[in-house]
Amino acid sequence: MKIGIYSGQIPPPIFIDQMVRGLAENNHTVYLYGTLRGDIGHYKNLSIKTRFFPKSRIRIVLLIFWLSFKLLFKKQYPIYDLFKAILQNSINFKQFLIRCNKVILPFCDNLDVLHFQWAKTLVYYPEFIEKLKCPRALSLRGTHINVSPIADENLAALYRKYFPRVSGFHAVSKAIAIEANKYGADIQKITIINPAINEKLLDIVPYNKELVKFDKLKIISIGRCHWIKGYTSVLDAMDIMKKQGVKFHYTIIASGRDDENLQYQIHDLGLNEFVTFINGLPHKQVIEKLSESNLLLHPSVGEGISNVVLEAMALRIPVVSTDCGGMTEVFDNNKNGFFVPARDIEAMTLMIKNFIKMDKRRKIKIINNAQNRIREQFLLNKQIKSMISFYHNLVQSS
Repeated sequence: MKIGIYSGQIPPPIFIDQMVRGLAENNHTVYLYGTLRGDIGHYKNLSIKTRFFPKSRIRIVLLIFWLSFKLLFKKQYPIYDLFKAILQNSINFKQFLIRCNKVILPFCDNLDVLHFQWAKTLVYYPEFIEKLKCPRALSLRGTHINVSPIADENLAALYRKYFPRVSGFHAVSKAIAIEANKYGADIQKITIINPAINEKLLDIVPYNKELVKFDKLKIISIGRCHWIKGYTSVLDAMDIMKKQGVKFHYTIIASGRDDENLQYQIHDLGLNEFVTFINGLPHKQVIEKLSESNLLLHPSVGEGISNVVLEAMALRIPVVSTDCGGMTEVFDNNKNGFFVPARDIEAMTLMIKNFIKMDKRRKIKIINNAQNRIREQFLLNKQIKSMISFYHNLVQSS
């Protein structure tokens, strides 16, 4: 199959990047669409075709002319109708050029299926729904479904308008599928395919006694700088533990620009010696930091399924997570991980203190159970097979 992956940036986030390479390794040609944002030297498989959105206006105009000639030559799409649709959705000439830049490329590649990774992308560029002939798949992930349409009624209206016209949906969890159904995503068209991690992580770190016995608890949280990740609640919990004399160090690795509030709260609570904030790291270094920790704290207010939780479980790092979104589909409380209610500072503090006191044998059992759960349900090979089956079903039913 010729599979288009519309991620918006190249390389995409690690969980999409792994899927792209997995599809290519299974003898499918993958067209990856987005703006170049980093090194793509790891794309050694010739079955991965990168389609960059140019940044300068001159290059955008040249690309539009070139792609227009390609479409005319292939005679696959009426050029006039496509440009008319793009023009109708643009408020000025500058936006027309930007929309052309983001829209035309997939029309030139004769795809079997085009898979959008983010809900906002699809509804903001309805030309794909109105004019593209191949099936359109849409991933249902985290904030785009759980938060954005609640905060933006116009976006919710666009979801309700266009979701019924999507060929098929990939949901990362049952919980997010139910949420998307509120905006017109047909449950019959939704396929649940959980996030997954590379099985190599299972062997990255040998068993380490410090995971269950330590003088100072090394806690870590990993995500992006966004209020929904719940870091402010954790910092309040750390302040309580500091005052109670608990020996710990807490590291937050969070990429993005919304870090000022965290930096201020750390300073305001006098936690500078107890908390380290890192404004993003490459994935390899994130894994290294995670593997050196004693406990992953995932305090999110809303979540599809967190990839970093899956990575921690694979590395046999114990996990304390809020019971939000699809997280309750990942592990069972007190069997292979621990749950606390979102924003419940007291429950979070108590859980961490109880973990410190926990019997060594119970900790070992929990982290082994967690890794076994990853082997059973969340490995990349299984995800890739499910995704290929998902695409085949879309193509056959189109």
